[in-house]
Amino acid sequence: MIKNILPVVLLCFVNSVSSQPVHLNPVNPHYFEYKGKPVILITSAEHYGALINLDFDYIRYFNALNEQGMNSSRVFSGSYIERESDISWMLYRNTLAPRPNRLIVPWARSSDPGYSGGGNKFDLNNWDDNYFRRLKDLIAQAKVRGIFIELTLFGNQYKDSIWANSPLYPLNNIQGAGPSGLKSFLVFQTLNNRQLLSYQESLVRKIVTELNSFDNVYYEISNEPYNDVLDSAAVDLWNYHMVKLIKETESKLPNKHLIATCFSIINNRDVSIANFHYVHVPKMQSFEWLLSLNKVISMDETLGSIIHSNVNDTRLEAWDHILHGGGAYNNLSWEYEPGKEAGTDSAKIIREYLQVLQRFMGGFDYIHMVPDSKILQVRPANSTIRALCEPGKQYAIYLNHSTLKGPNEGEVWGYHSLNGTYKDTLVINIPAGSYYVRWLNPSTGIFYAGTDQIIQHKGGKMQLATPGFVTDIALQVKKK
Repeated sequence: MIKNILPVVLLCFVNSVSSQPVHLNPVNPHYFEYKGKPVILITSAEHYGALINLDFDYIRYFNALNEQGMNSSRVFSGSYIERESDISWMLYRNTLAPRPNRLIVPWARSSDPGYSGGGNKFDLNNWDDNYFRRLKDLIAQAKVRGIFIELTLFGNQYKDSIWANSPLYPLNNIQGAGPSGLKSFLVFQTLNNRQLLSYQESLVRKIVTELNSFDNVYYEISNEPYNDVLDSAAVDLWNYHMVKLIKETESKLPNKHLIATCFSIINNRDVSIANFHYVHVPKMQSFEWLLSLNKVISMDETLGSIIHSNVNDTRLEAWDHILHGGGAYNNLSWEYEPGKEAGTDSAKIIREYLQVLQRFMGGFDYIHMVPDSKILQVRPANSTIRALCEPGKQYAIYLNHSTLKGPNEGEVWGYHSLNGTYKDTLVINIPAGSYYVRWLNPSTGIFYAGTDQIIQHKGGKMQLATPGFVTDIALQVKKK
Protein backbone atom coordinates (compact mmCIF):
# COMPACT_ATOMS: atom_id res chain seq x y z
CA MET A 1 0.00 0.00 0.00
CA ILE A 2 2.79 2.42 0.89
CA LYS A 3 4.48 1.74 -2.44
CA ASN A 4 1.35 2.82 -4.29
CA ILE A 5 0.98 6.05 -2.32
CA LEU A 6 4.62 7.16 -2.33
CA PRO A 7 4.86 8.34 -5.96
CA VAL A 8 1.73 10.50 -5.53
CA VAL A 9 3.06 12.04 -2.31
CA LEU A 10 6.44 12.60 -3.90
CA LEU A 11 4.92 14.27 -6.94
CA CYS A 12 2.92 16.60 -4.72
CA PHE A 13 6.10 17.51 -2.84
CA VAL A 14 8.10 18.09 -6.01
CA ASN A 15 5.43 20.23 -7.63
CA SER A 16 4.98 22.28 -4.45
CA VAL A 17 8.61 23.36 -4.48
CA SER A 18 9.04 23.74 -8.23
CA SER A 19 11.09 26.67 -9.49
CA GLN A 20 12.21 28.07 -12.80
CA PRO A 21 13.49 25.11 -14.82
CA VAL A 22 17.23 24.65 -15.13
CA HIS A 23 18.49 27.28 -17.57
CA LEU A 24 21.65 28.79 -18.97
CA ASN A 25 23.70 30.84 -16.54
CA PRO A 26 23.13 34.51 -17.46
CA VAL A 27 26.74 35.44 -16.63
CA ASN A 28 28.37 32.55 -18.49
CA PRO A 29 26.06 30.50 -20.77
CA HIS A 30 28.68 27.74 -21.05
CA TYR A 31 27.17 26.55 -17.75
CA PHE A 32 23.72 25.88 -16.32
CA GLU A 33 22.00 27.72 -13.50
CA TYR A 34 19.43 26.29 -11.08
CA LYS A 35 17.80 28.09 -8.17
CA GLY A 36 20.31 30.92 -8.51
CA LYS A 37 23.39 28.69 -8.41
CA PRO A 38 25.74 27.66 -11.24
CA VAL A 39 25.67 24.00 -12.22
CA ILE A 40 27.95 21.67 -14.18
CA LEU A 41 26.37 18.34 -15.11
CA ILE A 42 28.72 15.39 -14.61
CA THR A 43 27.66 11.77 -14.56
CA SER A 44 28.26 8.15 -15.50
CA ALA A 45 24.95 6.91 -16.84
CA GLU A 46 23.22 3.75 -17.99
CA HIS A 47 22.34 2.97 -21.61
CA TYR A 48 19.21 5.16 -21.62
CA GLY A 49 16.49 2.55 -20.98
CA ALA A 50 15.67 3.36 -17.34
CA LEU A 51 12.19 4.57 -18.28
CA ILE A 52 11.04 2.04 -20.87
CA ASN A 53 12.41 -1.09 -19.20
CA LEU A 54 10.04 -2.24 -16.45
CA ASP A 55 12.73 -4.54 -15.05
CA PHE A 56 15.03 -1.59 -14.31
CA ASP A 57 14.75 -0.08 -10.83
CA TYR A 58 15.54 3.57 -11.50
CA ILE A 59 15.30 4.50 -7.82
CA ARG A 60 18.17 2.17 -6.93
CA TYR A 61 20.08 3.57 -9.90
CA PHE A 62 19.48 7.19 -8.85
CA ASN A 63 20.51 6.34 -5.29
CA ALA A 64 23.86 5.06 -6.55
CA LEU A 65 24.41 8.21 -8.62
CA ASN A 66 23.39 10.51 -5.80
CA GLU A 67 25.59 8.84 -3.20
CA GLN A 68 28.66 9.78 -5.24
CA GLY A 69 27.64 13.20 -6.42
CA MET A 70 26.43 12.43 -9.94
CA ASN A 71 23.80 14.98 -10.95
CA SER A 72 22.36 13.94 -14.32
CA SER A 73 21.10 11.07 -16.42
CA ARG A 74 19.98 10.63 -20.01
CA VAL A 75 16.63 8.95 -20.68
CA PHE A 76 15.09 7.78 -23.97
CA SER A 77 11.34 8.33 -24.38
CA GLY A 78 10.32 5.05 -26.05
CA SER A 79 10.22 5.90 -29.75
CA TYR A 80 13.52 4.05 -30.20
CA ILE A 81 13.72 0.42 -29.04
CA GLU A 82 16.44 -2.21 -29.24
CA ARG A 83 16.04 -5.96 -29.04
CA GLU A 84 18.12 -8.68 -27.47
CA SER A 85 20.30 -9.22 -30.57
CA ASP A 86 21.02 -5.56 -31.36
CA ILE A 87 23.95 -5.39 -28.92
CA SER A 88 24.85 -9.06 -28.98
CA TRP A 89 27.31 -8.99 -26.09
CA MET A 90 24.75 -7.25 -23.85
CA LEU A 91 21.57 -9.19 -24.76
CA TYR A 92 18.86 -8.36 -22.19
CA ARG A 93 21.42 -6.65 -19.95
CA ASN A 94 21.04 -3.75 -22.37
CA THR A 95 18.42 -1.54 -20.71
CA LEU A 96 17.14 -0.39 -24.12
CA ALA A 97 16.24 -4.01 -24.92
CA PRO A 98 13.53 -5.02 -22.43
CA ARG A 99 12.46 -8.63 -22.21
CA PRO A 100 9.17 -9.52 -23.96
CA ASN A 101 6.19 -7.80 -22.30
CA ARG A 102 8.50 -5.69 -20.09
CA LEU A 103 8.49 -2.70 -22.43
CA ILE A 104 6.50 0.43 -21.58
CA VAL A 105 6.11 3.28 -24.10
CA PRO A 106 3.89 6.34 -24.45
CA TRP A 107 1.26 4.53 -26.51
CA ALA A 108 -1.30 2.09 -25.11
CA ARG A 109 -1.40 -1.50 -26.22
CA SER A 110 -4.30 -2.51 -28.44
CA SER A 111 -6.21 -5.77 -28.36
CA ASP A 112 -4.49 -6.94 -31.54
CA PRO A 113 -1.48 -9.27 -31.19
CA GLY A 114 1.62 -8.84 -33.29
CA TYR A 115 4.17 -6.43 -31.83
CA SER A 116 7.58 -7.61 -33.00
CA GLY A 117 8.98 -7.46 -29.46
CA GLY A 118 6.18 -9.51 -27.92
CA GLY A 119 2.62 -8.73 -26.90
CA ASN A 120 -0.06 -6.71 -28.62
CA LYS A 121 0.40 -3.95 -31.14
CA PHE A 122 0.22 -0.31 -30.09
CA ASP A 123 -2.65 2.10 -30.60
CA LEU A 124 -1.07 5.41 -31.57
CA ASN A 125 -4.32 7.26 -30.90
CA ASN A 126 -4.31 6.37 -27.20
CA TRP A 127 -1.74 7.14 -24.52
CA ASP A 128 -0.65 4.69 -21.83
CA ASP A 129 -1.40 6.40 -18.50
CA ASN A 130 0.95 4.00 -16.70
CA TYR A 131 3.82 5.21 -18.87
CA PHE A 132 3.22 8.85 -17.97
CA ARG A 133 2.92 7.99 -14.29
CA ARG A 134 6.25 6.18 -14.51
CA LEU A 135 7.82 9.06 -16.46
CA LYS A 136 6.72 11.64 -13.90
CA ASP A 137 7.80 9.49 -10.98
CA LEU A 138 11.21 8.91 -12.57
CA ILE A 139 11.78 12.64 -12.95
CA ALA A 140 10.43 13.32 -9.45
CA GLN A 141 12.69 10.67 -7.91
CA ALA A 142 15.62 12.18 -9.77
CA LYS A 143 14.77 15.67 -8.53
CA VAL A 144 14.78 14.81 -4.83
CA ARG A 145 18.22 13.26 -5.36
CA GLY A 146 19.61 16.35 -7.09
CA ILE A 147 19.63 14.73 -10.54
CA PHE A 148 18.73 16.48 -13.80
CA ILE A 149 17.16 14.50 -16.64
CA GLU A 150 17.93 14.92 -20.31
CA LEU A 151 14.87 13.41 -22.00
CA THR A 152 15.74 12.30 -25.53
CA LEU A 153 12.54 12.41 -27.54
CA PHE A 154 13.67 10.53 -30.66
CA GLY A 155 16.65 8.63 -32.00
CA ASN A 156 18.26 7.66 -35.27
CA GLN A 157 16.88 4.20 -36.07
CA TYR A 158 20.23 3.19 -37.67
CA LYS A 159 18.93 0.37 -39.86
CA ASP A 160 15.70 -1.26 -40.93
CA SER A 161 15.98 -4.12 -38.43
CA ILE A 162 16.12 -1.67 -35.49
CA TRP A 163 13.41 0.56 -36.99
CA ALA A 164 11.22 -2.56 -37.01
CA ASN A 165 11.26 -2.50 -33.17
CA SER A 166 9.69 0.94 -32.84
CA PRO A 167 6.01 1.35 -31.94
CA LEU A 168 5.94 3.86 -34.82
CA TYR A 169 6.84 1.15 -37.34
CA PRO A 170 3.71 0.28 -39.37
CA LEU A 171 3.59 -3.42 -38.47
CA ASN A 172 3.74 -2.58 -34.76
CA ASN A 173 0.71 -0.29 -34.53
CA ILE A 174 -2.93 -0.80 -35.47
CA GLN A 175 -2.96 2.39 -37.53
CA GLY A 176 -0.30 0.97 -39.86
CA ALA A 177 1.44 4.33 -39.55
CA GLY A 178 5.00 4.87 -40.65
CA PRO A 179 7.12 3.99 -43.67
CA SER A 180 8.28 0.45 -44.44
CA GLY A 181 10.50 -1.23 -46.97
CA LEU A 182 14.19 -1.01 -47.77
CA LYS A 183 15.95 1.91 -46.07
CA SER A 184 12.67 3.16 -44.62
CA PHE A 185 14.46 3.92 -41.36
CA LEU A 186 15.98 6.95 -43.10
CA VAL A 187 12.54 8.57 -43.31
CA PHE A 188 12.13 8.66 -39.52
CA GLN A 189 14.05 11.93 -39.06
CA THR A 190 12.56 13.77 -42.03
CA LEU A 191 9.36 15.61 -42.86
CA ASN A 192 8.65 13.21 -45.73
CA ASN A 193 5.96 10.99 -44.19
CA ARG A 194 3.03 13.10 -43.07
CA GLN A 195 1.33 10.35 -41.07
CA LEU A 196 4.50 9.45 -39.15
CA LEU A 197 5.26 13.13 -38.57
CA SER A 198 1.81 13.76 -37.12
CA TYR A 199 2.35 11.04 -34.49
CA GLN A 200 5.82 12.38 -33.71
CA GLU A 201 4.32 15.84 -33.24
CA SER A 202 1.61 14.47 -30.95
CA LEU A 203 4.24 12.76 -28.82
CA VAL A 204 6.26 15.97 -28.45
CA ARG A 205 3.22 18.03 -27.49
CA LYS A 206 2.06 15.38 -25.00
CA ILE A 207 5.41 14.97 -23.23
CA VAL A 208 6.22 18.68 -23.14
CA THR A 209 2.78 19.45 -21.72
CA GLU A 210 2.82 16.64 -19.14
CA LEU A 211 6.27 17.63 -17.85
CA ASN A 212 5.90 21.39 -17.88
CA SER A 213 5.88 21.70 -14.07
CA PHE A 214 9.19 19.86 -13.62
CA ASP A 215 12.28 22.04 -13.26
CA ASN A 216 14.97 19.35 -13.47
CA VAL A 217 14.39 18.27 -17.06
CA TYR A 218 15.43 19.43 -20.53
CA TYR A 219 14.79 17.96 -23.97
CA GLU A 220 17.08 16.52 -26.60
CA ILE A 221 15.46 16.28 -30.02
CA SER A 222 17.21 13.18 -31.34
CA ASN A 223 20.11 10.88 -30.61
CA GLU A 224 22.88 10.78 -33.25
CA PRO A 225 20.68 12.09 -36.08
CA TYR A 226 23.35 11.97 -38.79
CA ASN A 227 24.59 8.39 -38.38
CA ASP A 228 24.15 6.48 -41.66
CA VAL A 229 22.15 9.39 -43.11
CA LEU A 230 23.08 10.74 -46.54
CA ASP A 231 20.71 13.72 -46.65
CA SER A 232 21.74 15.83 -43.67
CA ALA A 233 19.64 18.77 -44.92
CA ALA A 234 16.45 16.74 -44.48
CA VAL A 235 17.52 15.82 -40.95
CA ASP A 236 18.22 19.47 -40.15
CA LEU A 237 14.79 20.56 -41.39
CA TRP A 238 13.17 17.93 -39.17
CA ASN A 239 15.21 19.10 -36.16
CA TYR A 240 14.20 22.72 -36.83
CA HIS A 241 10.59 21.61 -36.97
CA MET A 242 10.77 19.79 -33.62
CA VAL A 243 12.54 22.67 -31.88
CA LYS A 244 9.88 25.06 -33.16
CA LEU A 245 7.15 22.67 -32.00
CA ILE A 246 8.53 22.60 -28.43
CA LYS A 247 8.77 26.39 -28.37
CA GLU A 248 5.22 26.78 -29.69
CA THR A 249 3.83 24.24 -27.22
CA GLU A 250 5.53 25.87 -24.24
CA SER A 251 4.48 29.36 -25.34
CA LYS A 252 1.03 28.49 -23.95
CA LEU A 253 2.44 26.95 -20.74
CA PRO A 254 3.93 28.50 -17.58
CA ASN A 255 7.47 27.08 -17.84
CA LYS A 256 10.06 27.09 -20.61
CA HIS A 257 12.67 24.32 -20.81
CA LEU A 258 16.06 24.09 -22.44
CA ILE A 259 16.43 22.29 -25.76
CA ALA A 260 19.47 20.26 -26.83
CA THR A 261 20.38 18.89 -30.21
CA CYS A 262 23.04 16.37 -31.14
CA PHE A 263 25.32 17.78 -33.88
CA SER A 264 22.35 19.07 -35.92
CA ILE A 265 21.41 22.81 -35.97
CA ILE A 266 23.46 23.49 -32.84
CA ASN A 267 23.85 27.13 -33.89
CA ASN A 268 20.08 27.66 -33.82
CA ARG A 269 19.18 30.37 -31.31
CA ASP A 270 16.48 28.21 -29.69
CA VAL A 271 18.98 25.40 -29.03
CA SER A 272 20.72 25.98 -25.70
CA ILE A 273 22.82 22.81 -25.41
CA ALA A 274 25.15 21.56 -28.13
CA ASN A 275 25.51 17.81 -27.68
CA PHE A 276 28.27 15.77 -29.27
CA HIS A 277 29.39 12.17 -28.86
CA TYR A 278 32.93 10.93 -28.41
CA VAL A 279 35.85 13.32 -28.54
CA HIS A 280 35.96 14.29 -32.22
CA VAL A 281 34.07 12.57 -35.00
CA PRO A 282 34.40 13.31 -38.74
CA LYS A 283 33.07 16.73 -39.86
CA MET A 284 32.63 17.83 -36.26
CA GLN A 285 33.28 21.52 -35.68
CA SER A 286 36.25 22.60 -33.58
CA PHE A 287 35.71 22.93 -29.85
CA GLU A 288 36.64 26.61 -30.05
CA TRP A 289 33.85 27.16 -32.58
CA LEU A 290 31.42 25.34 -30.31
CA LEU A 291 32.40 27.60 -27.41
CA SER A 292 31.78 30.65 -29.59
CA LEU A 293 28.08 29.70 -29.71
CA ASN A 294 27.77 30.75 -26.04
CA LYS A 295 25.74 27.76 -24.94
CA VAL A 296 26.47 24.64 -22.93
CA ILE A 297 28.80 22.23 -24.73
CA SER A 298 27.98 18.69 -23.64
CA MET A 299 29.91 15.50 -24.27
CA ASP A 300 26.70 13.51 -24.14
CA GLU A 301 28.03 10.04 -24.92
CA THR A 302 31.44 8.41 -24.72
CA LEU A 303 33.05 5.09 -25.42
CA GLY A 304 31.24 2.71 -23.10
CA SER A 305 33.03 1.95 -19.86
CA ILE A 306 34.49 -0.36 -18.97
CA ILE A 307 34.33 -2.52 -22.09
CA HIS A 308 35.58 0.15 -24.49
CA SER A 309 37.22 2.55 -22.07
CA ASN A 310 38.77 1.74 -18.71
CA VAL A 311 38.36 3.75 -15.52
CA ASN A 312 41.52 5.80 -16.05
CA ASP A 313 40.65 6.60 -19.66
CA THR A 314 37.24 7.83 -18.50
CA ARG A 315 38.77 10.05 -15.82
CA LEU A 316 41.09 11.70 -18.35
CA GLU A 317 38.30 12.27 -20.83
CA ALA A 318 35.98 13.89 -18.28
CA TRP A 319 38.66 16.19 -16.85
CA ASP A 320 39.88 17.16 -20.30
CA HIS A 321 36.36 18.09 -21.45
CA ILE A 322 35.33 20.10 -18.40
CA LEU A 323 38.68 21.92 -18.10
CA HIS A 324 38.36 22.75 -21.80
CA GLY A 325 35.16 24.67 -21.07
CA GLY A 326 32.49 21.97 -21.33
CA GLY A 327 29.42 22.35 -19.16
CA ALA A 328 28.15 18.75 -19.18
CA TYR A 329 29.77 15.31 -19.34
CA ASN A 330 27.99 11.96 -19.54
CA ASN A 331 30.03 8.77 -19.48
CA LEU A 332 28.12 5.97 -21.16
CA SER A 333 28.53 2.92 -18.92
CA TRP A 334 27.59 -0.66 -19.71
CA GLU A 335 27.89 -1.43 -16.01
CA TYR A 336 24.24 -0.70 -15.10
CA GLU A 337 21.79 -3.52 -15.80
CA PRO A 338 18.33 -4.67 -14.73
CA GLY A 339 18.93 -6.23 -11.32
CA LYS A 340 22.32 -4.50 -11.02
CA GLU A 341 21.18 -0.89 -11.10
CA ALA A 342 23.91 0.36 -8.75
CA GLY A 343 26.54 -0.78 -11.23
CA THR A 344 29.74 -2.73 -10.73
CA ASP A 345 32.79 -1.91 -8.63
CA SER A 346 34.30 -0.35 -11.77
CA ALA A 347 31.27 1.91 -12.13
CA LYS A 348 31.74 2.98 -8.52
CA ILE A 349 35.38 3.87 -9.18
CA ILE A 350 34.38 5.98 -12.18
CA ARG A 351 31.76 7.78 -10.10
CA GLU A 352 34.43 8.48 -7.47
CA TYR A 353 36.70 9.98 -10.14
CA LEU A 354 33.89 12.14 -11.52
CA GLN A 355 32.94 13.28 -8.02
CA VAL A 356 36.51 14.53 -7.52
CA LEU A 357 36.18 16.54 -10.73
CA GLN A 358 32.89 18.07 -9.60
CA ARG A 359 34.42 19.01 -6.24
CA PHE A 360 37.50 20.50 -7.89
CA MET A 361 35.34 22.72 -10.09
CA GLY A 362 33.24 23.63 -7.06
CA GLY A 363 36.38 25.14 -5.53
CA PHE A 364 36.31 27.89 -8.17
CA ASP A 365 33.97 30.70 -9.08
CA TYR A 366 33.93 29.08 -12.50
CA ILE A 367 31.23 31.16 -14.15
CA HIS A 368 33.87 33.90 -14.42
CA MET A 369 36.40 31.58 -16.04
CA VAL A 370 37.04 30.85 -19.72
CA PRO A 371 39.39 28.41 -21.44
CA ASP A 372 42.69 30.08 -22.34
CA SER A 373 45.60 28.04 -23.66
CA LYS A 374 47.67 31.17 -24.28
CA ILE A 375 48.78 31.36 -20.64
CA LEU A 376 50.68 28.09 -21.11
CA GLN A 377 54.20 29.12 -22.07
CA VAL A 378 55.91 25.73 -21.67
CA ARG A 379 54.13 22.42 -22.14
CA PRO A 380 55.69 19.13 -21.00
CA ALA A 381 56.41 16.70 -23.83
CA ASN A 382 53.76 14.14 -24.75
CA SER A 383 51.10 15.77 -22.62
CA THR A 384 47.73 17.45 -23.00
CA ILE A 385 47.02 20.56 -20.92
CA ARG A 386 43.79 22.49 -20.40
CA ALA A 387 43.41 25.78 -18.56
CA LEU A 388 40.34 27.65 -17.31
CA CYS A 389 41.14 31.20 -16.29
CA GLU A 390 39.87 34.40 -14.76
CA PRO A 391 42.94 36.53 -15.48
CA GLY A 392 44.74 37.70 -12.38
CA LYS A 393 42.30 35.93 -10.04
CA GLN A 394 41.94 32.18 -10.52
CA TYR A 395 43.31 29.40 -12.73
CA ALA A 396 42.37 25.73 -13.03
CA ILE A 397 44.88 23.68 -15.01
CA TYR A 398 44.79 19.99 -15.93
CA LEU A 399 47.69 18.00 -17.35
CA ASN A 400 47.59 14.39 -18.53
CA HIS A 401 49.74 11.93 -20.41
CA SER A 402 47.71 9.92 -22.90
CA THR A 403 47.27 8.90 -26.50
CA LEU A 404 44.13 9.16 -28.58
CA LYS A 405 41.92 6.27 -29.68
CA GLY A 406 40.10 6.31 -33.01
CA PRO A 407 39.43 3.97 -35.93
CA ASN A 408 40.47 6.40 -38.68
CA GLU A 409 42.40 9.61 -39.20
CA GLY A 410 40.45 12.59 -37.90
CA GLU A 411 38.35 10.44 -35.59
CA VAL A 412 39.04 10.59 -31.86
CA TRP A 413 36.68 8.38 -29.93
CA GLY A 414 38.48 8.44 -26.61
CA TYR A 415 41.71 8.53 -24.65
CA HIS A 416 44.23 5.86 -23.74
CA SER A 417 45.88 6.77 -20.46
CA LEU A 418 49.65 6.34 -20.11
CA ASN A 419 50.10 5.06 -16.61
CA GLY A 420 53.74 5.91 -16.08
CA THR A 421 55.22 8.12 -13.35
CA TYR A 422 55.93 11.70 -14.35
CA LYS A 423 57.48 14.85 -12.96
CA ASP A 424 56.90 17.88 -15.17
CA THR A 425 57.43 21.62 -15.21
CA LEU A 426 54.78 24.11 -16.27
CA VAL A 427 55.36 27.72 -17.19
CA ILE A 428 52.31 29.98 -17.13
CA ASN A 429 52.05 33.66 -17.99
CA ILE A 430 49.86 35.51 -15.49
CA PRO A 431 49.63 39.04 -14.03
CA ALA A 432 51.47 40.16 -10.93
CA GLY A 433 50.01 39.25 -7.57
CA SER A 434 50.16 37.01 -4.53
CA TYR A 435 48.93 33.53 -5.47
CA TYR A 436 48.07 30.41 -3.50
CA VAL A 437 49.16 27.33 -5.48
CA ARG A 438 48.45 23.65 -4.84
CA TRP A 439 48.44 20.39 -6.80
CA LEU A 440 45.64 17.79 -6.79
CA ASN A 441 45.68 14.07 -7.50
CA PRO A 442 42.58 13.57 -9.74
CA SER A 443 42.37 9.87 -8.94
CA THR A 444 42.13 10.40 -5.16
CA GLY A 445 40.82 13.94 -4.74
CA ILE A 446 43.66 14.65 -2.31
CA PHE A 447 45.97 17.65 -2.65
CA TYR A 448 49.62 16.60 -2.63
CA ALA A 449 51.14 17.08 0.81
CA GLY A 450 53.88 19.62 1.10
CA THR A 451 53.21 21.27 -2.25
CA ASP A 452 51.03 24.15 -1.08
CA GLN A 453 52.78 27.46 -1.52
CA ILE A 454 52.18 31.18 -1.68
CA ILE A 455 54.02 32.82 -4.55
CA GLN A 456 54.66 36.55 -4.72
CA HIS A 457 54.63 36.92 -8.49
CA LYS A 458 56.03 39.94 -10.31
CA GLY A 459 54.01 39.25 -13.43
CA GLY A 460 54.86 37.35 -16.61
CA LYS A 461 56.15 33.82 -16.59
CA MET A 462 55.65 31.68 -13.48
CA GLN A 463 57.52 28.36 -13.38
CA LEU A 464 55.85 25.54 -11.46
CA ALA A 465 57.31 22.07 -10.85
CA THR A 466 54.85 19.24 -10.33
CA PRO A 467 55.29 16.64 -7.64
CA GLY A 468 55.77 13.12 -8.94
CA PHE A 469 52.44 11.82 -10.29
CA VAL A 470 50.92 8.97 -12.26
CA THR A 471 49.19 9.82 -15.57
CA ASP A 472 47.47 13.11 -14.65
CA ILE A 473 47.54 16.02 -12.23
CA ALA A 474 45.54 19.18 -11.62
CA LEU A 475 46.68 22.62 -10.47
CA GLN A 476 44.74 25.24 -8.52
CA VAL A 477 46.06 28.80 -8.59
CA LYS A 478 44.13 31.50 -6.73
CA LYS A 479 44.99 35.10 -5.96
CA LYS A 480 45.36 35.73 -2.23
